[in-house]
Amino acid sequence: MIRCKLIELASADSAAAGSKTGRSVTGETLSVGRATSCKIYIPDPSIRLDHASIYRAEDGHLYLQASGPVYIEQKLQSKVRLEAGQLIAIGPYEFHVEALSDGAGLATAGLTLSYGQPDNSAVALAVSPQDLITPSWARFFNRRKLAWALSALVILFCGVLPLRTAHTPINAAVTAPQSPMAMMETALKSAGASQLDAFWNPGQISSAHQTFGDQCRLCHDRPFERVRDASCQACHTSVGEHIADKGLQHDAFNGQRCATCHKDHQGLSGMKKVDAIGCVQCHDNIKSYAAKSKLDDIGDFADKHPAFKLSMVQADGVPAAHPTVKRLAQTPALKNPNGLKFPHDVHLAKAGIKSPTGDPAKQGRVVLACANCHVPNAAGDGFETVRMEKNCQSCHRLAVSPQAPERQMPHGKPADVSVAVREMYASLALDRFPAQLTTVNSLLQRPADKPIPAQLVPASRWIQEQTQASLLQMFESPKGVCLTCHQITPKPDAGDWLVSPVVYTHQWLPKSRFSHLQHKNASCESCHAAAKSKDAADILIPDIDSCRTCHTGTKPSGNKVMSSCDSCHGFHAPVQHAVFKEAGAGKIAP
Repeated sequence: MIRCKLIELASADSAAAGSKTGRSVTGETLSVGRATSCKIYIPDPSIRLDHASIYRAEDGHLYLQASGPVYIEQKLQSKVRLEAGQLIAIGPYEFHVEALSDGAGLATAGLTLSYGQPDNSAVALAVSPQDLITPSWARFFNRRKLAWALSALVILFCGVLPLRTAHTPINAAVTAPQSPMAMMETALKSAGASQLDAFWNPGQISSAHQTFGDQCRLCHDRPFERVRDASCQACHTSVGEHIADKGLQHDAFNGQRCATCHKDHQGLSGMKKVDAIGCVQCHDNIKSYAAKSKLDDIGDFADKHPAFKLSMVQADGVPAAHPTVKRLAQTPALKNPNGLKFPHDVHLAKAGIKSPTGDPAKQGRVVLACANCHVPNAAGDGFETVRMEKNCQSCHRLAVSPQAPERQMPHGKPADVSVAVREMYASLALDRFPAQLTTVNSLLQRPADKPIPAQLVPASRWIQEQTQASLLQMFESPKGVCLTCHQITPKPDAGDWLVSPVVYTHQWLPKSRFSHLQHKNASCESCHAAAKSKDAADILIPDIDSCRTCHTGTKPSGNKVMSSCDSCHGFHAPVQHAVFKEAGAGKIAP
C-alpha cells in the first residue's frame, strides 16, 4: 500500500502563503496521467492518458515506471527508484519529492509530492514580436491539420488495411489493372497479412499464452472492453478464489479483476505476480480487513509467523468415508490418537528388532530404517500409505496354529478373521479324521458301515474348541497378534470384538506446499524425532523452529534459505474436480 500526499502549487516557484493546496491518495499503484481515473490527474493535452505509474517493488522501495517522456533531474528516464529531493518533469509540470518513507520493513510506504507549472513569463518576454510572425506556408501546416492527417494514416494502416487483408482472400493471379489502394493491399498480403496485427499488439505476451498467442479473441472476447474474468476462468478452471467465504471474498477484493494483478503483454514472465509485501499488508493485521476471521496475524517467516496449524484426522468412530478433521496449533503437548500401538523407538533401535526373517548369526534381529516402511510415492514428493501386508507382515506374522505355520490369517475385520480361522481348523480336521463316504452315480450316500462316534463327534467339537481358543489368543491375550498393535474391546454378548479404527493423516499441512523431493539431501532424523518416540500418538511433524534452522524470511541471514510467503503458500485456493469431491464425500468409491 502507498500513501501519497499531493501538494499542488500555484506555480512551481511560488512559496507565498495560501498558494498550496494538499490532498491524499492511496493505492497499490499510483497512476499519473490525463485520464480521469488516474490517481494523480494532470489535465494537460501534452500528457498521455496513462503517462506513468508509481509502484512498490519486491524490495519494498518505490519506483516510477514511465510509458511517456519523463525527465528526472533533466535526464530522460523510463524507470527509476524514487528518492527524496528528486525533480521530476512530466510535460509542463514539475514534481518535487519532498519526503519519502519506504523499504521492506514498512507495511505501508509514504510519499509527499509537490507539483506545479514553472513560471515561464521571463522566457516569454525574451521573445520579440518579430519572432511571433508565422510565414503563410507554416500557417497552412498548422498542428490541427497535421494531427488530422496523422490520424487518417493511423486509421488506414492500423485499422482499415488489417481488417481488409484479414477478411479478403488473396488472388494468385491478378490480370486486371489495379488501383493504388489495391496494389498496396496486394503487396501487404504477399508480405504476410498476419504481420499487420502487430499494429494492435501492445507488447509480447507471456510464455504461458504463447501456444495461442495469435488468437486474440480467446481473451478479448468483446471489442473495446477490458479482458473479463470469465475469459480467464474459461481456461483456468482449477484456480479458485483466495477466500473460501464468498461474502468475505467479495468485500476484500471488490472491483478487482484477474488482470489487476496478472497483466499480459508485459514480456514472457509478465503474468506472474509474486509479492510478499502484498501478503503482509493484509495478514499482518488481518482483523482490520476481516473482523470475523479466525486467522492469526502473520508477518515475516523469520520472526512473525505463528506456530503451524496441523489438520489431523480424529479417531472418534466416524466412518472412514466421512472423517472428522480438526485444525489445531502445533504445540509440544499436542497428541494425535490414531488407534494404533506403535513405538517408533523400539522399531528404530540400533541393535535391531527380532524378526522371523532375521539373520540367525545376529540373534534373528533386523535393523530397520525409516525407508523400510515409508516408501516415496511415484512423484517423489510424498509417501505411500503404510500397509500391514506390505510393510509389517514380514515381521508380524498372522499364523495362529503351530500345526499350520504356513497359514496366515487375513488382516481385516474380526468377523472375517473368525471365518478364516474356522476354515483352517476344518481343513486340518478333514486331514486328521477322514470320513468314509459312499457315492452312487457321483451322489453322496450314507456310509456303508456304521460310523465310529469317537471319530466324528470329537472332530466337530475339536474344530469349535480350537477356533475359539485361537480367537481368544489373538484378540484378548496381551501377547496376541492383534493386541500387539490394536486397541480391542471385547463384546461378550455378541461373541465379537470391537477394534478401534485406525486413522491416517495424509496431509498435515494441506494449506501449504511441501515437497520431500526438494529436501532429499536432508536426513529423516534432522526433521523427525522418530527415534525418541514411544507412543504412536506422538506428532513427528517438524515444528516451525525446526524449519527456521534452515529457512529465514525475506531478509538474508547467514547461509539460510530465503523464504517468502509464496515459497509455501499459493494465493488462489485450488478447485477440486467434481469426481474427487464426490469421492471425498462418500458418494462414490474413492
